[in-house]
Amino acid sequence: MDEERVLETGRLWIRHFRESDVYECWESWGQDESLGKYIVPYPMTNIKQMENLVRGFRSNTNAWVIEDKRIEKIVGYITLDIPYRQTGVGEIGYVIGETHQKQGYAFEAIQSMLEEYLMNRNMYMLEAKCNETNHPSLKLLEKTGFHVDGRLRGRRVDLATGERNDLIVMSMTRDEFMHNKIWR
Repeated sequence: MDEERVLETGRLWIRHFRESDVYECWESWGQDESLGKYIVPYPMTNIKQMENLVRGFRSNTNAWVIEDKRIEKIVGYITLDIPYRQTGVGEIGYVIGETHQKQGYAFEAIQSMLEEYLMNRNMYMLEAKCNETNHPSLKLLEKTGFHVDGRLRGRRVDLATGERNDLIVMSMTRDEFMHNKIWR
């Protein structure tokens, strides 16, 4: 694994996970209550859960820490799942800690991943899936240039209420990214 691979944006270092990231990840987002509405393992109840998550991410070359280089703090993570590389399609996922949200970190990290995977790694398409009630994430994906492909009925459940929600599937192709990049 290329542990030293670092993508850099104006404000961010986007790098692979390190064993030493456990405590900072735990502090940054591991205990966030609001994430539990959309992502099953949150909030975590103990740091051991974060140790296990980071251990798994360390063995995944498509899992990246998002770090604000100005304050040298981890603010979240971003991952790509590429189950069948021959199709050229990957699924992007991201988490930004509650105290770091609404500061443009996710937008910047997603743009960096689009550049890295669509252009540098020659993927055909990146997709994202989002709970229909996660309005900030839906707006972010639209702002980033993703298009809605469809809706999967009742695929998400709010663990606190038991309410079922639809899953929105969005995507962007390499050609769409290149077109968006020209007009930005």
